[in-house]
Amino acid sequence: MAQQQAPAEERVVASFPDPPASLYKLYTDENVRSGAAPKPPPPAKGKYYMFGCPFDTEDAMIRPVEEQGLERLYPDNYDRKAELKKLNRSILICFLELLDILINNPASPAREQKIKDLSVLFINMHHLINEFRPHQARETLCVIMERQRKQREDMIIQVQRYYTITTASNTLKVVAFPGSSVLKICKG
Repeated sequence: MAQQQAPAEERVVASFPDPPASLYKLYTDENVRSGAAPKPPPPAKGKYYMFGCPFDTEDAMIRPVEEQGLERLYPDNYDRKAELKKLNRSILICFLELLDILINNPASPAREQKIKDLSVLFINMHHLINEFRPHQARETLCVIMERQRKQREDMIIQVQRYYTITTASNTLKVVAFPGSSVLKICKG
């Protein structure tokens, strides 16, 4: 009977090598404060390769579906919401038709065509959703900024309230609880 050998000891290997110490040691707090740290390289311009794929900085962020060699299923001027609903219904109908084909005749060549149709529908829907990304980013920034504005206004009101209380009576003092951002006004 053959003896089982213990598995070789597994080693953890990083995907990328560590950065050279001669570079990252230049970015100490003192060097950054004094401006002695090297400036970062400028952003890439023109054509470049990332993960083996060619990219160009002049390309549009969201490329048209036609550039990807696919059929566009919605008109040039359209209501995104209505088109997304239409595509969603088309996906559901196409999926039900595919199920019907699979139930009746799984080896049918129509099966491959339905799968291709579903693929085109999903890609068009995904493209429409991606066109919402810039709008979503703007709205997210607006919400974040509004929240920050509200927090600042609340903080100003709180500071003004504490100021009026402390100036009204010199016998009051503000006590901060350790480990907390809660302040309490106590009579002194």
